[in-house]
Amino acid sequence: MNDNINIKNIIKGKSIALIILMILACSLLTGDSSIIIPSILFIGIVGGIIKKGTMNEVLLSNFLAFVIGSILTMIVSLINVYYSEGGLYAIAVIQYSWIYIIFYTFIGCVGSAIGFYIKEEIDNRG
Repeated sequence: MNDNINIKNIIKGKSIALIILMILACSLLTGDSSIIIPSILFIGIVGGIIKKGTMNEVLLSNFLAFVIGSILTMIVSLINVYYSEGGLYAIAVIQYSWIYIIFYTFIGCVGSAIGFYIKEEIDNRG
């Protein structure tokens, strides 16, 4: 099984932009509630299903999308917190947001792998 990575397939299409928009919408609608982790996992599963390519290409594409989406979400929430709560609270948000970026990216990549295997099972069944 030769699993070569093609950079053109990673950034081709609209799946990265779609995943970033889903992450932004999910984080803005749910905030810091307990439903964010299942939502991120679901977005990862959807991203794994919609992206065509090998396993490595799907994971790298979704990794890139989740990193960008998590950073954009952090920036949007930081601006929101700065104007609503003040500068000191915004500094606290920056300190714990880096851990969430890593955690959400990991959860999203796990969901992407699950979505890839779901797509493979659907394609092999029919």
